[in-house]
Amino acid sequence: MTTCRQRFLDALHCRPTDRPPAWFMRQAGRYLPEYRELRSTQTFMETLADAERAAEITLQPIRRFGMDAAVVFSDILVPLAAMGMGLEFESGVGPVLTPPVRDMDGVRALRDFDPDVAVAHLAETLRICRRELDSDAFASHDLGGRNAGPRGLIGFCGAPFTVASYAVEGRGSRTFEHTKKMMWTEPRTFDALLSRIVDVSLPYLAMQVACGADVLQLFDSWGGALDAATYQRAVLPHLTRLVKGARDLGVPVIVYMNGGSHLLDELLASEPSALAIDWRVVPQVASAKVGPHVALQGNMDPIVLLADAAAVRSETARTLAAFEGHPGYVFNVGSGFVPATVPENVAVALETVRG
Repeated sequence: MTTCRQRFLDALHCRPTDRPPAWFMRQAGRYLPEYRELRSTQTFMETLADAERAAEITLQPIRRFGMDAAVVFSDILVPLAAMGMGLEFESGVGPVLTPPVRDMDGVRALRDFDPDVAVAHLAETLRICRRELDSDAFASHDLGGRNAGPRGLIGFCGAPFTVASYAVEGRGSRTFEHTKKMMWTEPRTFDALLSRIVDVSLPYLAMQVACGADVLQLFDSWGGALDAATYQRAVLPHLTRLVKGARDLGVPVIVYMNGGSHLLDELLASEPSALAIDWRVVPQVASAKVGPHVALQGNMDPIVLLADAAAVRSETARTLAAFEGHPGYVFNVGSGFVPATVPENVAVALETVRG
């Protein structure tokens, strides 16, 4: 019988699978009561620093639902904190980074770090998760006869533009005013910032693989804010360097962008193992564009999981059918779960995937 981990890896290598593997972005999160209970006594940053607790949060959705892969509980902004930026998560605001990087002096102030020291808690979280996901407890978690363990383990980091936008804006943004201004008025500074981010991201990803990650995902959550020509000129060389360095670690690399339907050619040019797409992208169009040697991941709208079970079942089946025939496919949502996600509907979606 194919294990969950092998199914996941086979799909990312565009090899035949008995069914599509499935996992979800933000599958460990506030929609789960067990997550809320575990987080009730700690801040977000305190939880990340607590390897045992972060590992348990990573494993919670696997215990409940039995996805084919776990994604480590962490955050794309952890490297910026390790580089010396202040990082806090404010209620109603989200991440706040201080001081924002607005000039070359700010770029030079971002220091190197040893991932095994500066983010030792993440290394330990991954080691715990790897050990647990390979254990008999998960190997015997068999749903419907087609869901045997061990599971895959996904490590990740932010893609260069998205991480840079947080560093420059100091928080999330709708307009990316300061980031785009730097791009146009101080292109050397912007280029140096993205290069700096890639420099630290590569050993950060290498640490994750060394500690047990089977797969790496690069999140360019805000890259869709740019037009194709600008992305190709100012960002793509840095993304390509990051993807190549990550693939050189010997694991599949998924590149994800939200709102990037106009940038598929640019993302494909970075040569990832797989493209993760959102619900705005027509699967058949993506399949024709990437060809038979690049896997696809996605792309159901996560808000569907707030509907009734019949709608979830129908939309999951429609999504599966839309990707049918593509040589490598991983079922997922097109962006992360929201806190109002209905846990029972996650089970319905997975039951539909398993057939």
